[in-house]
Amino acid sequence: MTTQATQATRALRTAGAALGGLLLLAGGATGCGTGASADRTYVGAPDLFYLRPYGDKAGPKDRTPFHVTAHDAKSSDPYGTYGHRLTVDASDAGGAVQLRIVGMSHSGPRCSGTDRRVVCRVDADYDSWSALDRVYPVAAKDSEPGEGGVVRFTFTTEDGTRHTTRTRVVVGEPVVRLRKSAPYENVAPGADLTADLVVRNTGEVPVRGLGLKLSGGDLELRRRYANCRYPGQYHGQVALCELPDVRIEPGATVTLGPALRLRAPDTTMSGSFSREAWPLDVGPGTYETVPDGGENGDGPPLEVVNVPRPGGTFARGTVATAVTLDTTSDFRVDAVRTRVGKGRAIHLTVHDDGPGDPGSGLRLVFTPPPGAVVREQPMEEIDEDDFQPLCGRDGADYVCEVGGLPPGKSRTFDFTLDLPGAGEGTVALKEGEAAVDRRDPRPGNDTAKVVVAP
Repeated sequence: MTTQATQATRALRTAGAALGGLLLLAGGATGCGTGASADRTYVGAPDLFYLRPYGDKAGPKDRTPFHVTAHDAKSSDPYGTYGHRLTVDASDAGGAVQLRIVGMSHSGPRCSGTDRRVVCRVDADYDSWSALDRVYPVAAKDSEPGEGGVVRFTFTTEDGTRHTTRTRVVVGEPVVRLRKSAPYENVAPGADLTADLVVRNTGEVPVRGLGLKLSGGDLELRRRYANCRYPGQYHGQVALCELPDVRIEPGATVTLGPALRLRAPDTTMSGSFSREAWPLDVGPGTYETVPDGGENGDGPPLEVVNVPRPGGTFARGTVATAVTLDTTSDFRVDAVRTRVGKGRAIHLTVHDDGPGDPGSGLRLVFTPPPGAVVREQPMEEIDEDDFQPLCGRDGADYVCEVGGLPPGKSRTFDFTLDLPGAGEGTVALKEGEAAVDRRDPRPGNDTAKVVVAP
């Protein structure tokens, strides 16, 4: 990966960003200083940062806030002395950018100045995400999208040494949205299908370079693009693409091709695949992870194609599309009774006769015979030698999650009852909240009687 945003991604990942997981600073955060080596003195800020237009709060909500860090490796007292200075200077930013002081210190302001130049008293290990006093560049009242300039940050240590970095700020943001696809229904098991990749810029400034994450999910990625890499830990099911030459003007839409090609599963009755796109110099959403590594694909490159795709609904972030197979799944349940001393052992077995696999949304509901006392029930080990009941209670019923049960497999739930005489209970399969329509061809075998003889 060659762009500034990608280099920033790697630097942040290596350092372990302060908010946990991978944090990408909007605008390409090379030089941000997050997690920089503690054995050197530095000041860090984003190379590029996009600002919301003046008074506009309708922009993306998942972008990482502006971030400034500074560290004095030679300080003997890194915290609490405030013997260092952080100078923020927007004199070269033009009239489109001004500075805003955010102060929450109870011991008096540590930052003072004008909307063009501010000086803050800081300690030897400064982080604007945690500091009580901070300075941010913001769009000026009369600014227009595309305007901006350079903001300079100077960190002066106790001995008078100065360290400087710069951020180019731009009013307005490129905002990428992907067109949503309608669900794919009644898809033949193992069939190939295609999905378009249509991208719109709903921001105020042009998109200059596009990044994408394509995830097969429950489907197989069949087309491996030459300019996308496929990290090994995802077994070819995730493609990470960089298209540095893509340009999308505000309000414009482009189609990428060749279209995404996928293979439907052979048995999984319901699944999905997803796509995500972002401007390369902004990066993905704050908490999105973009893994390193992976070999490039051996297929055609992904690029802008002159194929109009009018209409549709566009969405930011991860856009998922559901896929439902045209198949059925026959589950059945049976009960076998045996004696255990004076008790009756009841073995309740759930079978998946296929051919489809509906996933893990089914529950087994066991209603013991009237008057029966359940002496033993299925247990699960939650820690070493620590067990808890596998099934929950709903009145007199025992409700057990069946879990994933592939076609041809079965699962047995064992109960032991004390019952003075004969009795009859029931066992039934019920749909859970996340259950998939099994299109069961024989629903009658979803229930069975549990007959206990004297």
